[in-house]
Amino acid sequence: MNSDPSIQRAMARLRKALEKRMRIDDRAEELAAREKGRPIRAGTLAAYDTTALGRKLRPMLEYDGRGWRALADEIGVTSPDLSRVMAGQDIAAGKVFAICDWAGLDARSFYRAPLGAAPPRKRPRRGLMFHGKSTETGVST
Repeated sequence: MNSDPSIQRAMARLRKALEKRMRIDDRAEELAAREKGRPIRAGTLAAYDTTALGRKLRPMLEYDGRGWRALADEIGVTSPDLSRVMAGQDIAAGKVFAICDWAGLDARSFYRAPLGAAPPRKRPRRGLMFHGKSTETGVST
């Protein structure tokens, strides 16, 4: 059966893209299994898990179809910043927030506390409770 050559080329490109994606997924699973229980980076400083952020972000960037420069301009970061996130390298916290806001992700979910850090404190809220009569409306609450 003779197929249209353009269809064969398209199928070959699709096959190649799927094989590449499968290799990326296999590598991510291998790294996750190997690094289980280890800190995201050596040291005692707080950091963002840019590796996990990159895994979440990659399909969005690829689906968008525009180049990284155009997306970086829209997000408010540089294209090297996007490249660093995809490589799992650290970037500034403000840039993590900008990327997460654009992608609709919670930046706090990628935060990794410093090694040996105490649990976060719960601060009492300073109430805006009002008891009595309003001086503006004269209504009691």
